[in-house]
Amino acid sequence: TVAPRPMLRDEHRPRAHAGFLLPVVSGSGGAGKSTVAVLSALIAQRMGFNTLLLDFDLQFGDVPALMGVQNPLTVDDVLAAPARLDQLRSDGRQPAVLAAPRHLEDSEAVVERAPQLLDQLTARFDVVVANTGAAWAEQHALLLERSSKALFLVDQRPSSLRACQHALDLCVRCGIATGPFLYAVNRCSKNALFTSIDVSCALRGAHVFELKDGGGEVEELLGAGLPSELLSSKNDLCASLEQALSAVLPGEGRAASRSEEGAPRAAG
Repeated sequence: TVAPRPMLRDEHRPRAHAGFLLPVVSGSGGAGKSTVAVLSALIAQRMGFNTLLLDFDLQFGDVPALMGVQNPLTVDDVLAAPARLDQLRSDGRQPAVLAAPRHLEDSEAVVERAPQLLDQLTARFDVVVANTGAAWAEQHALLLERSSKALFLVDQRPSSLRACQHALDLCVRCGIATGPFLYAVNRCSKNALFTSIDVSCALRGAHVFELKDGGGEVEELLGAGLPSELLSSKNDLCASLEQALSAVLPGEGRAASRSEEGAPRAAG
């Protein structure tokens, strides 16, 4: 469902960024955004990119729990004390993590200062993967306006596909370009309701990736805060997501990954 609150375009956004900003969005809740965002950040880090996982689900973000990170730095921490950005560093095969605000009531203040924060983050990291919330609001517009690409998830529910169409209509009405959008249908399996062809037809011929159903292992390991173990298990979801990201992320990180055996470049 689209929130009634209007989305504001950021008219003063910079035209270029040092880093690659990849928001993960969907038209409704339950499509798998948090799971895909966490795994995307881990995959990008292992490809050789200095990566940040940003939880921009400002009200109900749970990315640190899925990552198994305790006492993470939060968005409101760095807004209150910008020098704390220096604490944000990826570590070996683990991306840096910036958590959602601790208090739901701080979300509006975060949105007001989000443009400067996003500029600082993309200046420091090669790739910033941003998780988002279900209810569309100003923060979605800010992320999408600045995005290098945006990964739009649809799951196996007809309501998810309809919500995707509504969200895209909203973007058009707000003047947000949908050209950088990448579409993926999640939880694909042999007997799934939707395939990439079905979703592509509904989206007027847009190219759509298929993300395989990873089964109960996904919820089990992420629920325990063990995403690296999930990625190492060669789970079907992880394998299909890695294939999709290999076609999306810039080539430099992949070259670094090959030449340096996956070690990320130092944080800037």
